[in-house]
Amino acid sequence: MILITGGAGQLAQEFSRFFKKKGIDFIALKRAELDITDFYKVREFVKDNGVTLIINCAAYNFVDSAEEKQELAYSVNAYAVQNLAKVAKECKVEFVTYSTDFVFDGKKLGPYSEEDEVNPISVYGKSKALGERLALDANEKTYILRVSWVFGEGGSNFIEQVKNWMTRDRVALASDQTSSPTSTIDIVELTMKVLESKKYGIYHISGGGEASRYEQGRYILEKLGYKGEIAEACCLDFTPYDIRPKYSKLSSYKIERFLGVEIPSWKSRTDQYLDFCRKKDYN
Repeated sequence: MILITGGAGQLAQEFSRFFKKKGIDFIALKRAELDITDFYKVREFVKDNGVTLIINCAAYNFVDSAEEKQELAYSVNAYAVQNLAKVAKECKVEFVTYSTDFVFDGKKLGPYSEEDEVNPISVYGKSKALGERLALDANEKTYILRVSWVFGEGGSNFIEQVKNWMTRDRVALASDQTSSPTSTIDIVELTMKVLESKKYGIYHISGGGEASRYEQGRYILEKLGYKGEIAEACCLDFTPYDIRPKYSKLSSYKIERFLGVEIPSWKSRTDQYLDFCRKKDYN
């Protein structure tokens, strides 16, 4: 049986849909059902339930709040990840966990590769970077998949935020933060392919192309037929914390070459997501 942590999140929900479709035995648990910060509870659950693979989708990803709730951010993003990695090794099961483009400082002029040195500038990024290191130190049979600007069905994401702004006369969007929106569909599909390879380590999964939040938001609004004003702004217009990397596009060259695939563009996956939303709203 496959154990998915962070069961309420959009990535965990995508895995749940995938495994149901494939007829694969799994269980997706929320924090109230399994506290991954408790090593002994995790070990007991894995042993008692015949778990064969742990996929960690749990994270504290509230970037601004993490600056004030540092203990919570490190507990979930670093030490709980270490717990899961240790349990996986002890129980001889494979372990997958997810990290973020926020482990980089955003000063590079081109996409970040897996070989680039991490240098996070936020508590969120620092906690995720520590989680990476602790997991690899605890268990060599670990897959770490860094992703960026994730969106998927059933989740709280930037596309859903933009949809809620359709009633405004004016929408301002940050033009000084660039990465690549990434669909949970691609993350799940590539995760399963990497698992088949048995090649452990760090991989980047990032939607094809890149965009600023302004470019991404404008694309979504125009697709939805928005008639108001779309204005450029900067990150500090919306938050007092200057903690987001200005450029954090992840290069997916390694995983694409390794698996012989090409990750779809973020625009095509956004179109697909919006089509899903229209059908859901219609029904």
